[in-house]
Amino acid sequence: MSANRLHVAVGDSGAGMLQALRRDGLLDGEVLAFIEDLSAGPLLDADAIDQGLRLAWHQQLLQAQPWLPEYEDDWLRRHQVSRRALLRLLEQPRPLTVWLGRNAGDHLALALLAEQLPAHCPLSVIAVPEPAWQAGDEMAEWSLAMLPLERLAACLPQQRPLSAAERQALAAQWRHWREHGLGLRRWQGNAIVEAPLERYDALLLEQIGADLLAIQRLVGAAFIDIREALVSSDFLFWRVQQLLRTGRFCAESAAGAAGSSPRIRRGA
Repeated sequence: MSANRLHVAVGDSGAGMLQALRRDGLLDGEVLAFIEDLSAGPLLDADAIDQGLRLAWHQQLLQAQPWLPEYEDDWLRRHQVSRRALLRLLEQPRPLTVWLGRNAGDHLALALLAEQLPAHCPLSVIAVPEPAWQAGDEMAEWSLAMLPLERLAACLPQQRPLSAAERQALAAQWRHWREHGLGLRRWQGNAIVEAPLERYDALLLEQIGADLLAIQRLVGAAFIDIREALVSSDFLFWRVQQLLRTGRFCAESAAGAAGSSPRIRRGA
């Protein structure tokens, strides 16, 4: 692999794994974290230089945890660093390898890059294999961050360039979802499917009764039960916030009071 190559992974965790391979001398080139989970929310301006709709979406997710005021600023900083790096890539194309897990977010990131990169910019993929699950832990989606370093290193020979036809199909896929994507997306079979944003509200409601429960425990319990998709905890905190606003949940105290998170129970 060329030292000029740029390796892209969705999220800090995936990029951190690639950085570890690089530090061990197993990966040539630079690593870029794509700080954008495209598996949820509106996509209409997700590839725009100045995001309005998409940035507002992320901010409402981040602001659903007001007891962590520094979290939003940190995410926005990392997001801007990632976007500046992508803009430089479009201005000065270089060989690019996208590390691809089995999930909608990774596939949409690849589709976005295929649509935006000039045709003369080499674009390759490395599809990572399914993790070795413990019994009962199987998931329909996975990311490269869920594999140990030695298995990721073994994937390097599997890098393959995308054909012009593949790139065109991916670009068309991105244009479709950019126009139509609004809800929760997951990889099912060999395609991306979308569900309403309320898909896991019933699961959240099932986790709690009349007794007060820490909001982190509620989100953690639902997070463990979701096996069909890689759903972020930020999204689930936001859905809890929506259920609080509609009275389906009740809080012991206002979120963020004295820097602490609320405990909640089922509404009347």
